[in-house]
Amino acid sequence: MPVQPQAVLEPVETSTAGSSARREFERRTARREAAIRERHPRLRGLLLALFDDPSSTKVWAQGARGERLVGRKIDELAGEHLVALHDRRIPGTKANVDHMAITACGVWVVDAKSHTGRLEVRRSGGLFSPRVAKLFISGRDQSRLLTGLQKQVDLVRLALIEVDAPIEVRGALCFVDTELPWISESIGGVPLVGRRGLAKLLKREGTLTSEDREAVASFLASRFPPA
Repeated sequence: MPVQPQAVLEPVETSTAGSSARREFERRTARREAAIRERHPRLRGLLLALFDDPSSTKVWAQGARGERLVGRKIDELAGEHLVALHDRRIPGTKANVDHMAITACGVWVVDAKSHTGRLEVRRSGGLFSPRVAKLFISGRDQSRLLTGLQKQVDLVRLALIEVDAPIEVRGALCFVDTELPWISESIGGVPLVGRRGLAKLLKREGTLTSEDREAVASFLASRFPPA
């Protein structure tokens, strides 16, 4: 048993994929509507009908949808292949981990992304310079997505190290509504996948039993509460 059961076998507090992003979208929408009603009491209905939420607000609804779809795919494998934790808060911050899947081969930290457009990996360097790979979507450099995911992976890995649990922790970016390459891609060992590709990763064989997975999930749920 990789994690001491007496320290972790508490009931896992469930959470819903995309719930925190949805709440943020609703909060921003309500704040905008309240501001319009206060400033333009006579025309508030007309203005709300004519003008949609700004893109900075819409992105939260888009993100929540992506998290729900990825969470649904992960939940299809729950029980037989994994234990799922969705929308977990990173203590001391306003950030969250979209999904954690505790599988037979270890813990996968999954970041759901809803970017539209074509995804490509651009590589440079070679014989006389360092080899560099960057993530582009719709022609824009989105390599920061990898940096954000790596921070989450490091936090989960550190939590397990602190209790002497030698369990591998990996990260994956799962894309919704994104045009992915025909040939699967990865950067720095991080798979860039859609929902079907993610399911294949999560079904890989490993040494963690179902009891092990439940224990690890209980521990991680205590360290990363619902967002």
